[in-house]
Amino acid sequence: MSTTPPPPGHTPAPPVTPPKAVDPQKREITLISHSMLFYWWPIWVLGYIVALVTYAEDHRLAIVPADTRVVVDKGNSDQTHTAYSVVVTNPPTKLLDQAERSTSVPGEGPTFKTRVSQKAWLGPVFCVVLLLTVLITNVPLRGVWSFVVLLLVLVLALGITLVPNGWDNLLAAVGNLHIYINLAGYLFIATTVLVLWVVSVFIFDQRTYMRVTPGHIAICEHIGASIRDIDGSRVELEKKRDDMFRHWLLGFFSGDIVIKLTDSKEEIRLPNVLWIGWRIEQVQRLIREKSTVSS
Repeated sequence: MSTTPPPPGHTPAPPVTPPKAVDPQKREITLISHSMLFYWWPIWVLGYIVALVTYAEDHRLAIVPADTRVVVDKGNSDQTHTAYSVVVTNPPTKLLDQAERSTSVPGEGPTFKTRVSQKAWLGPVFCVVLLLTVLITNVPLRGVWSFVVLLLVLVLALGITLVPNGWDNLLAAVGNLHIYINLAGYLFIATTVLVLWVVSVFIFDQRTYMRVTPGHIAICEHIGASIRDIDGSRVELEKKRDDMFRHWLLGFFSGDIVIKLTDSKEEIRLPNVLWIGWRIEQVQRLIREKSTVSS
């Protein structure tokens, strides 16, 4: 067999390379739906802050009977120390027995072991933040109502704090109902909420999601539920109106999504999706696309 040589000056054409297949897995967006526990991070953050303040102050708590009297012992006082005499009815409390033994016997540890802050506002502020977080995460306030409630709470708390001895005078006016939480109380509440928050956000919430690929979505609505595959042509995506306190301040610009199926009028809700305000247009554009895979 003979091969005809190419004419002089002719350059052979390069081989044609078939187009590479487009992997649809490289173009996908996963949206995680979080539980309301995600918004409870201010409780454990503030709990550790006030616990640190209480530890730094290093003030101690003494528990005494109701009719205890404390007088200055001028005979044992000097320029650097002030002596007090504590007069209680018999029998004295166990705490005073331990304090007396620690004072007279070397190596018995601190006289009073329980750390507590003397700041009157520390306990009330922590309780207000805790209760306000529980309220906001369970009672949705969208639009102007959320703004009004948030503004009123901030103005009220700031006004009481700026007034000299504001919290002290307020609590004294309602029957001396001062709120004092010791160091162990702050650490217990903060650590418990932190553990629950970590388990919820990084383990359980990761199993409630929507995965978007071109022209297609896969949804897992509940933990342990089966994954639903839905064609993008059947889907209408809607972002619900924001709750300013929950979505903006506590949720890092999160939002609630409603997925409407046009052929069955069914609605699927995915609450508390992070950064959805920045990704909603990209998600909608990806759903409208049609996935093409070349073999």
